[in-house]
Amino acid sequence: MKARLGSALVFLVVLVVGGWAIYTISKQPAAAVPEAEASAAPLEAGVVQLPAEKVAAAGIHSVTVGPRPLRMTRTVPGRIQYDDTRHIAVKAATAGTLIDVKVKPGDAVSPGQCLAILSSPEVGKARAEVLQFSEELKVLQTELEWATNRQSGLQTLVKAIRERQTIDQIRTSLKETLVGKSRETMLAAYSRYQLAESLVKSSATAGDTGAISGRQVAERKNEFQTAEAALQAVSEQETFDVKQDVARAKNAVEQGLNKLKISQQLLTTLLGYDEPETAPRTEGLSLSLVEVRAPFAGTIEQKLYSNSERVQLGDTLFVLADTTRMWVAADLREGEWSAMGLHQGDALVVTTPAMSGREFDASVYYIGREVATQTNSVPLIASISNTDGLLRPGLFVRVRLPLGESREVVAVPASAICEHESRSFVFIDLGDRKYRQKFVSRGIEDQGFVEIASGLSGGEKIVDQGAFVLKSELLLEREE
Repeated sequence: MKARLGSALVFLVVLVVGGWAIYTISKQPAAAVPEAEASAAPLEAGVVQLPAEKVAAAGIHSVTVGPRPLRMTRTVPGRIQYDDTRHIAVKAATAGTLIDVKVKPGDAVSPGQCLAILSSPEVGKARAEVLQFSEELKVLQTELEWATNRQSGLQTLVKAIRERQTIDQIRTSLKETLVGKSRETMLAAYSRYQLAESLVKSSATAGDTGAISGRQVAERKNEFQTAEAALQAVSEQETFDVKQDVARAKNAVEQGLNKLKISQQLLTTLLGYDEPETAPRTEGLSLSLVEVRAPFAGTIEQKLYSNSERVQLGDTLFVLADTTRMWVAADLREGEWSAMGLHQGDALVVTTPAMSGREFDASVYYIGREVATQTNSVPLIASISNTDGLLRPGLFVRVRLPLGESREVVAVPASAICEHESRSFVFIDLGDRKYRQKFVSRGIEDQGFVEIASGLSGGEKIVDQGAFVLKSELLLEREE
C-alpha cells in the first residue's frame, strides 16, 4: 500500500514540473526571422526571378515585339558544284610526249599561262607547212607587185605613144619606170610607125614634083597603114597580156594566202592557242614543241599525267576550274513547287553545317524544265560567290527558298523562341529581373525572325538573348 502511494506521489511531482517548464518556454520571445525571408512572397507558376549577378552573367537582353515584313521560305538540301561554264578538261590536241609539266593541283593560273610542254611530230609538220606557205606567199606577192608595176608602166608608155612623143622623150621619161619586155616591143613598133609616117609625108611632096612614081607613093602609104595597124595591135596585145599577168598573180596570191590560213588554222587547233607570227622559227626539236596553256584564270583541280609520259589526241591532261564563283545544285519537289515562280537573278540564302552561323548570298541561275521521273523533282541551279575559297565542290549546303510574297506579321527573333515537349514559348520581361513563360504558336520563318501566329499581340517586351538560361531555371524549379 505504501509502495503504491509513493509511485503516485512521484508521478504527480513530474507532472507539475513538466507543466511549469512548458509554461516558461511559451513565455519566452520568438527567435528572430531573417528580414529577406520574412518579406519574400511566393512566385506564380511560370515566372522566374534571377539575382542581378546571374542576369548579368547570362547576358539576358530584351526587345519589344513589333510588326515585321516576312516572306514564307522553305529550306532544301543542296550541294556545291563547279560552274559548268568555268570548268573544263584541258585535253591534248595532238599525240606526243610530255617534256615538262609545270603545275600541280591547287595551283592558281592566269589566262594563257603555260601548264605543260608537249613534243609533237604532228605539230612540227604543221609548223613546217606554215613556214613553207608563208615563204611561197612572199614570192607570189613579189610577182604580183611586179605585174602591177609593169601594168602601170605600160599604161604610161601607151599614153606617151598616143601623144606622139619622140622615142628619145619616151625613153627619158620611162627611164625609172618599170615596163618590162613591153618596153622594147612597143618602142620597136612605134619606131616603124614613125618611119612609115615620115616616108608618107616626104612622098607626098616628091610625088608632086615627079621625083618618085605614084606607085612608090602608094606603097609608102600602104606601109604606113601597116605600121600603124601593127602598132595598134602590139599596144592592144601588150595591154591584154599584162592585164592577164596581173590577174594570174592576184589569183596566185589569193590561193597562197588561203593555203597559209588553212595551215595556220590547223596549227592553232593542234596548239590550242594562236601562235604569234613573230614567234621565233627554228629547226629541229623546238619546231615540234607545244605549250599547253590555260584558257582562262582558275585553279588546277586535277593533274593526270607527269613528265615523260606519252599522251594521245583527246587525253585529259588537267582539269581547270574558276572557283571564284560556284554553283549550288538543289532539287525542287512538290512541297517547293511555288518556287517555280523564281526567275534568274532572284536572291537565295545558303548555309552549311561546315560553317555554322554563316550565311552566303546566292542568285538563281536557272530552274530546269523537265521533271525527273526517278525523284519527281526539278533541278535548281544557283550562282554563289566563292572569292575566299571556303566553298568546295561536293560540300553539303541548305538552300533557303523564298515562297510567295512578303507580308507584315508580329515577329520575334528566332533566338527568343524556346521549345519543350513540342511546345513553343517565350519569356516576357516583367521587370525587376522577373520573367514569365508565355506559350506561342509559330508561323513562317524568314531572315532569322519567326512569325507569332498566336500568344503575342505586339508591344510586349520579350527576352531575345539568354532565354535558354531562363528555361533551365524554370525546369529546375518544377523539379523541386
